[in-house]
Amino acid sequence: MTILADALRLPEETLAMAFMYMNRYKKYYRTSEETDHLDAHTLALASLCVSSKGTESPRRLREFLLPAYRLLHGSSPHAQPLTFPSELYDSLRATTVQAELILLRVLKFELRIALPFEFLPRYLDGTVGELNAGGMGWVGTEDYDGMRKEQRDEYKVVRLMETGIGRGCRAEVVRALQSYQLANYFPARAIAAACLYVTLREKGLRVKQSVESWLEEVTNGRVDAEDFYDVIAELEQIKDSR
Repeated sequence: MTILADALRLPEETLAMAFMYMNRYKKYYRTSEETDHLDAHTLALASLCVSSKGTESPRRLREFLLPAYRLLHGSSPHAQPLTFPSELYDSLRATTVQAELILLRVLKFELRIALPFEFLPRYLDGTVGELNAGGMGWVGTEDYDGMRKEQRDEYKVVRLMETGIGRGCRAEVVRALQSYQLANYFPARAIAAACLYVTLREKGLRVKQSVESWLEEVTNGRVDAEDFYDVIAELEQIKDSR
């Protein structure tokens, strides 16, 4: 699914939301007596199609089906590319539309699920941006936040989320939401804070005060420390399993 999202130039939010939908779907059928009618490939395709609409990055269904079919069957020496129009295309299109409807029913048509991306900019800014009363931040960098747009453009000063740290945090969030446990049982705020902390640590950076004090201040006390540490443990387990 990640390769297909890249091929279609879909934003990270769309891919992350697709993983969220997939894990919500799996949770539903783990606790339901209903029969799961979608195989893994159909579920992945339907999740990405629906998330492209939910994140306002729509693509035509043909744009999904043609590359998806090639990715799935391209390694076979006898495989023929999917053509449009064709009977096979019409059949796959009908199957995908039906899969989308099944997924939507499981999600109860609630497509706007809060993602950790929503909280990352504020948490990152509070950590490495302008100095505040708590003594957080990096000395000497506060002037960048006060620059006018013209100055930013002239000197090519990027926003924090466009830096290596910001991009690393976003990639960490996408990996996190592939986890069934994280997608279903932890709030987006806790995942955002944990992904930021893990990214900083991997780059050799440390917050000045204790981790608990940093968490309390950067999230305004909205993230439970136990959830935060549980998310970090799950992220480390994901990395170790690769």
